[in-house]
Order: sequence, then C-alpha cells, then structure tokens
Amino acid sequence: MRPRGSFPIKATLLFTGIVLVLRLATYYPSRFPLLQPDLLGAGLFLYTPFLYYRGGRAPSWTRLTDGKRNVVLFLALGAAGAMAFLLLSALPLPPFSTPHGAGVPPFGPFVLRQAILVALPEEVFFRGYLYDAFEEKGWEPITASSLLFAAGHLAIDASAYRALTFFPALLFGWGRKKSGTIHVPVLLHLLFNLFPYLQAVRG
Repeated sequence: MRPRGSFPIKATLLFTGIVLVLRLATYYPSRFPLLQPDLLGAGLFLYTPFLYYRGGRAPSWTRLTDGKRNVVLFLALGAAGAMAFLLLSALPLPPFSTPHGAGVPPFGPFVLRQAILVALPEEVFFRGYLYDAFEEKGWEPITASSLLFAAGHLAIDASAYRALTFFPALLFGWGRKKSGTIHVPVLLHLLFNLFPYLQAVRG
C-alpha cells in the first residue's frame, strides 16, 4: 500500500450526501414508488460511483477473476459469517427484527429484492467505489469502508444490530481484497442478509 495521503474528501462527502438523502426519505416517505427509500438507495449507491469512473476508466473490480479460488474464498468467509451469526444468536440478546418489519415475505421475492436493491448496489458503492477511493489515497480500505458502511446503517435506522454491520463488512472487504472484484462481497452480503430471514422462518 502507498504511504498514506490526503483523506478522500469527495468520496466521503458523496457518502454523507447519500445517507442524508436516505434519512430524509425515511422521514418523508413519498407516494411515488421510484422515490421509496429502498429504491432510491439502490439507485444512488449503484449509479453515483460511476461518475468517478466516467471517461473510460473501467473499474478493476467489475472483472471476472479466478473462479475456483473465489468460490473457495466465498465458502470460507460464508462459513465464518454463519458461525459468527450462530454465536451471536445464542447470546441473551433481543431477537433480530424480521425482514421488512412485519411478517416473513416469501423466499423468492425476498432473495431477489435483497440481491437487486441491497447487496449489489451497496457493494458497488462500499467495496467498489469507496474501497478504491481510500486505497488510492494510501488509507487502509477494508477498515475505512467498513466503518462508513456501519455508520450509514446507523444513521438511517439506529439500532445495536445495525452497529454490528461493521463486522460482516470486514469480511466483505477481505473478500474484495483477496478476489480483486466485488463478486465475492456481493454474494457474501446476500448470504449474510439471509441469516436473519432464515432465523425468522424457523421461529
């Protein structure tokens, strides 16, 4: 890694702006479907980073790399996350909230929604754009992007469990570092979001 340079102010300001917009969207829900917080967040996280890569700068993290090695990496990090979730679930803590707050949605629509509106856009932004922004300035990108990931979750909807998103984010960042792409982090993010869902189904 290069010697630490200046702080990536533009990337951090973009992150802060998106979080503020989403926070306002949760306070003032719109009657227009495209401005619902989840759709708005997916659009902002997915598309605003590409303003940085305009002009032919294709981000390296979109490329496919060693498939077999990445499958092994995904399985190893996924197993680590599953064990951590099981340990956390065994502690005398309040139960995780069910997905979307009320009832348990059907599995297929839940997975599709999580993949398209949560895992993919958030990983494009945090393990793609923000990771690059910190790394290019010589900052340690895994910890920095994970701190902002947890901070964003807390700012939009504060709870103890959302603060814990820092820890899976470290695994997502490790997946990005070792694979060189966001494909492993996207799949890990989707898998980890399934853990509370499966717990709610069992309960």
